[in-house]
Amino acid sequence: MKTVFCAIIFALTLPIAAQPDLYVFGGASLYGEDEEAVTGDGIGWRVGLGTHFRDYIGIEVIYDQAVAISPIPSLIDVDETEIEDNANANTYLSVLGTYAYPFNDRIAVAGKAGFSRYSIDVEFATEEHEHHEDEAEDEREHFLLQEDGVELAVSGSLILTLSDKTAVDFSFTSIFGDYGTNTFSLNFLYNF
Repeated sequence: MKTVFCAIIFALTLPIAAQPDLYVFGGASLYGEDEEAVTGDGIGWRVGLGTHFRDYIGIEVIYDQAVAISPIPSLIDVDETEIEDNANANTYLSVLGTYAYPFNDRIAVAGKAGFSRYSIDVEFATEEHEHHEDEAEDEREHFLLQEDGVELAVSGSLILTLSDKTAVDFSFTSIFGDYGTNTFSLNFLYNF
């Protein structure tokens, strides 16, 4: 179970009677460098769409893009003289069921669970030129990883309502599996 559908988003923050059926959100996600998940250190981005069926139960579709990993020592020898880096950012497309519990008109918490489809495409190549007396020696090292799959994803959010149409969501998302990752996100939500 994997990283992608790193769900987060802030679902139902107003009382359901006052909420519209459809909302969109976008924001930034903080990733730490993780060799096993093949994510880099920095800020990625997230966008999504959500709706609720009844009361506080709903569904969200989320697209996340993580930070591309750099050639770290466990992946490839970084003492080489030339490094060719063709790493793309990991992407995650998640579908999550949501349940929101409002404490009052301004503050709510939400739990989310579902599946995330991840895509990883990383390639590093190094070339070292050594000169020993009269002969030159070239060494080349190559690292390639192209993976995709579907894994379980869970998320928890604290939602702060700003107005009838807008809210801010602070969330933590965990994607399980061999390439699982954890991320913190700050998202802005707009209700239609």
